Amino acid sequence: MNKEQIAYEKGYRVTKDGQLIGLSNKVIGCVNSAGYEHTGFKINKKYTFISTHRLQAYQKYGDKLFKDGIVVRHLNSNPLDNSFNNISIGTQKDNYRDIPKENKKKMVYNQIKYPKEFVLKLKEEYKEIKNYNELGRKYNISASTIRYLINKWKLFKDA
Repeated sequence: MNKEQIAYEKGYRVTKDGQLIGLSNKVIGCVNSAGYEHTGFKINKKYTFISTHRLQAYQKYGDKLFKDGIVVRHLNSNPLDNSFNNISIGTQKDNYRDIPKENKKKMVYNQIKYPKEFVLKLKEEYKEIKNYNELGRKYNISASTIRYLINKWKLFKDA
């Protein structure tokens, strides 16, 4: 049995407007480091966590939630909006499509830890060397990252 099923059997619920209700019929939950609301409870004397959006999805879709390749989607991309109409299930590809285009650019841009000046320097050096592996060894960066920075970075630098 999955922890969503156990939490539901114990009496945890999510209201239509997305509030997590505990065993004492009061609103509970806090936000984890990933930005999702959750709460903790015990299963067989072991403490575990349940995400509000996953419990809402279980209430809405039942065991379909547990099929291979299925993830819970926040249709408006707000991980704190666990309302009934904002929660859906689908594939990871569906989940990615839910993210507004401008947010996708920012996500990729924020993952890049290399400053613009460094990338421009790499591009100049690559014109001379023409070898991703050699540049990678020089800067202790994988050749695939060097290739990405030289060829794709320009797409996201203005995000």
